[in-house]
Amino acid sequence: MIEIISLLSLVLAIIIGFWKNINVGLIALFFSLIIGYYLGGIPVNTIISYWPIRLFFTTFGITLLFSIAKLNGTLEKISKTLIYQSKGKKVMIPIIFYFLSLILASIGPGNISTSALLLPIGLVIANKTKLSVLMMSVLIILGSIAGGLSPLAPNGIVALELAKTNGVGDLGFRIYIMNVISMTIFSGLVFIFLEGMKLRGNSVEIEKAGKFDKNQLITMISILVLVLWVMIGNVNVGFAAFALSAVLLVLNTADQNQAIQNVPWSTLLLICGTAVLISVINEVGGVKLLTNFLATLMNQNTAIPIMAILSGVMSIFSSAVGVVMPTLIPTTVNLSNELGQMISPVALTITIAVASHIVTMSPFSTMGALALASSPETIDKKSLFKNLFIVAFLSLLFIALFLGLMLILGLLG
Repeated sequence: MIEIISLLSLVLAIIIGFWKNINVGLIALFFSLIIGYYLGGIPVNTIISYWPIRLFFTTFGITLLFSIAKLNGTLEKISKTLIYQSKGKKVMIPIIFYFLSLILASIGPGNISTSALLLPIGLVIANKTKLSVLMMSVLIILGSIAGGLSPLAPNGIVALELAKTNGVGDLGFRIYIMNVISMTIFSGLVFIFLEGMKLRGNSVEIEKAGKFDKNQLITMISILVLVLWVMIGNVNVGFAAFALSAVLLVLNTADQNQAIQNVPWSTLLLICGTAVLISVINEVGGVKLLTNFLATLMNQNTAIPIMAILSGVMSIFSSAVGVVMPTLIPTTVNLSNELGQMISPVALTITIAVASHIVTMSPFSTMGALALASSPETIDKKSLFKNLFIVAFLSLLFIALFLGLMLILGLLG
């Protein structure tokens, strides 16, 4: 009974938050105490430990650094420079950002770090050129996801290691290639649906960006150092951002109080408060209940679509790399055997990896949350929250159908 109540509490938290215009994270913390401590018997200190300190640390660090970059005009100057490279063709701007995200994520930083680096810049550009902030957010995130399962990227490495250690075998670039194909096709659909093709022939007045002043040059060098530090030094992007923010403030490149005030605290509360409730739901068996229900629907004809939906739903409410892949990939060999080996462990593993990542533009996930945190203050964040969730849901339907088709065509494994 508590499992059902816990799942309903998340739905209720969202409804109350939108209805009363109260931060959903705050409502989620209330339900975390009621469900976790009073109904589930989870110690309060344990519930407090569910606060996602790594996510909070990363998001706080990166938004503080880009708050400094925004205050001293660096983001605006970078934006003008990038817009100039598009020769004023509005249709090219989101496309450029998609492939830039894909390439950068593929060569090492991975999906979260790449989104954290590019979303603040891309959304400033979208706002200035009157492009859809939703489209720009989704394309940057999808580009990052596309590259995020590269064998060189952290999430890709985890997926491949799980496959090896659980008897699936060495998948090499197979997960990465299917992931890139899936994300690129869905990105194209998003681009078309959000009227990106109507941008053809439209242009914006391009003025060559002026020279960077001293503070802007220092800040831009810091952003470049952040990219290289994350790629080569394998440092946590949030920690690196904090360190570089300290250097920038010591050099007086921006006002410290303003920089801290401009950190999106409301968004951080939304992200972390909801994460606590989701951890409580998982602890009392709500996620397992949902998983078991979907698993009972599987047979050899529905295994791939249902595994895609299961992976995606779990990822919306937890971590793709920390929960979904480590939980589901070890089941693929046995599940394949139970299905008479009509569906291979390789096909199931690829499905889990790709489907668990495509939904991460959800505002409950790190990258969706980063999009909310990075969006300009003039944007209706409540509407962006809702639309990111809708796109995440549509991506789940897409990936279930697409991977099912790939299986039929013999291209999934």
